[in-house]
Amino acid sequence: MHSDTVETIGLIAGALTTLAYVPQVVKVWRSRSARDISLGMFLLMNAGIALWLVYGLLIGSPGLIAANLVTLGLTAAVLVAKLRFDRPGKISAAEAAGSTGH
Repeated sequence: MHSDTVETIGLIAGALTTLAYVPQVVKVWRSRSARDISLGMFLLMNAGIALWLVYGLLIGSPGLIAANLVTLGLTAAVLVAKLRFDRPGKISAAEAAGSTGH
């Protein structure tokens, strides 16, 4: 297979797996809640993506670099939301909106 074809497949795969995080990021930031998000999973995911980014840089793969740079930004946004919005004792905007005030 031609190297341009291989790189194109990598770029498409990276774009799809990266875009998969967009709905989660939007949901978490709109609702101001990440209670159902696993902190451990997102810590491990961010570490893994950071290492894939380093690997892409070391081997000079534009597809790996681009996909993991964007994905790291998206997963970091979820991680920041988890740490920022889900402090013990803090209610989410969705929970506040659902309260009747009684």
